[in-house]
Amino acid sequence: MRLDVDNVSFAYAETSAVRDVSLSINGAGALVALAGPNGSGKSTLLKLIARVASPSRGEVRLDGKRTSDWPAKEYAKRVGYLPQDPDPAFPMRAIDVVVSGRAPFLRRFEFEKDSDYQHAEDALAMCDAVHLADRYLDEMSGGERKRVFLARVLAGSPQLVLLDEPFASLDVAHVQQVSSLLRGIVDRTGATIIFASHDLNWASAYSDRMLVMRDGALARDAAPRDVMREDVVRELFGYDARIVDGWLVPQRETTM
Repeated sequence: MRLDVDNVSFAYAETSAVRDVSLSINGAGALVALAGPNGSGKSTLLKLIARVASPSRGEVRLDGKRTSDWPAKEYAKRVGYLPQDPDPAFPMRAIDVVVSGRAPFLRRFEFEKDSDYQHAEDALAMCDAVHLADRYLDEMSGGERKRVFLARVLAGSPQLVLLDEPFASLDVAHVQQVSSLLRGIVDRTGATIIFASHDLNWASAYSDRMLVMRDGALARDAAPRDVMREDVVRELFGYDARIVDGWLVPQRETTM
């Protein structure tokens, strides 16, 4: 799998959201963190890669072909996208939600087969969510629903998985669980996962590479150890912090 983003820009009306972003990801089995403060362009960049939005300038290519040239079903087989707030909690069973991720593989008016349900069950297993299969979404916690929707994406066995703020609204214990889960999915399946997060600590903890956005531009593309430095955090985020064993520790301000 090769992803190329070449000089991509996008604006909402007159407001620039992404400015001249270029990057390449070549190969499989990478966990890539897309970090940056709120409003830095992370979500918009994921939407451009996912074909939810189209660049106003530049182009995105998958395996050498412009994303706009891919047939919708073929692109959906290769790229899975999970927005920050995917769906309301409809009273649906988890297994029915997850198997809907097989839709790109079905012909028109075709119903899911036993093999599709097997893919769904395997995806739930990858997300440590087999026990949720017969539970209804509106009976689950936010963390449980996140696992179900992630399994829905994985049911299609995509080569590239795009996740927008998968840690949002999770407590620390669940953030650690989901971080470890993403690392395990990459290592077991060989898929590449790009996930957006404004939390530098969790963005760096399990990732192989960090892309840092600032004001719509790509400000840094580096290994986590080269981002989690006091001078870099000061430069990119504008505040002082200590880095202790690779973790960012904010400094407490003293008042007179």
